[in-house]
Parts: sequence; C-alpha cells; structure tokens
Amino acid sequence: MKRPNTYSEWMESFDLLREGKNDADVMECTRKGTLNLSAGVAERFASQLNAVIQYRIKKASEKFDRAMKMNSGDVNLLSASLLALRREINFLISFVRLPILTSEEADILVNAIKEQALSMQKSLENTAKSLDRTGMLASTIKKNNIDKFER
Repeated sequence: MKRPNTYSEWMESFDLLREGKNDADVMECTRKGTLNLSAGVAERFASQLNAVIQYRIKKASEKFDRAMKMNSGDVNLLSASLLALRREINFLISFVRLPILTSEEADILVNAIKEQALSMQKSLENTAKSLDRTGMLASTIKKNNIDKFER
C-alpha cells in the first residue's frame, strides 16, 4: 500500500480501513500521507473519515452483541469480547490523530469516539444491573471497561 496524497487515494485508504483487514498497514501509510485540505476537500474528507469511524464502531458493537448472544454465562468470553471492543475503540482514537488534521480537528473526532464509548459502557452497566442480581456480570463489565482509553 502506498501513502495517500490525493483525495482519491485517501478514499481508497478509508475503504481498506472500513474492511478492517490491514489496519496496521493502513495506519502506517496514512501517517505518512498528505493532502491539501482546501475548503471543499476538507469537508468531504472529514465526512468520509467520520463515516468510516461510525461504521467501525457499529461493526465492533455488532460483533460484541453476537458474542454475547452466544455467551452462556462464560465470564472469560465476556471479558475477551469487552477487551476486543476496547481495542477497537483505542485503535480508532489512535487512527484519527492523522498528521494532516489540526490538533483541534483530531480532538473533535477523539472526543466523539470517547463519548460513544462512555455511552456504551454506561448502557452495558445498566443492562448488567437489571439482568444479574448476583452482581457478577456488572463486576466483570466494570473490570473490563471499554472506556479505558490509551494515551
């Protein structure tokens, strides 16, 4: 994969990111990429980047939901699923810190991802409280929280 320098090349990188198969390569190449973010291009670029982020969060959430439907009380599977969701969130936070974005633009995207993670964590905790009287489910969810962000 080559580093993206045009809007079209960036969209190809976003397509690869959407597929989620070569995340490390995409991350490495986009870190070296360039783009002239003129007014119209910047808006389209931000919109496409946001769409990829939302897609990845949705897919990670769906994967977690599938794992939970197949889970029959296995705490280890729950922990592994929560950690996978956390890794995806942290990857996205790292990814949006693209050098071609200003720190303010990247911070807006990072904060949006963090807000979604906080909301998901709160929802998981509330669901656990309502479903499990023993508190074991809630305890596992809190110990393996998805809103633990890397720096």
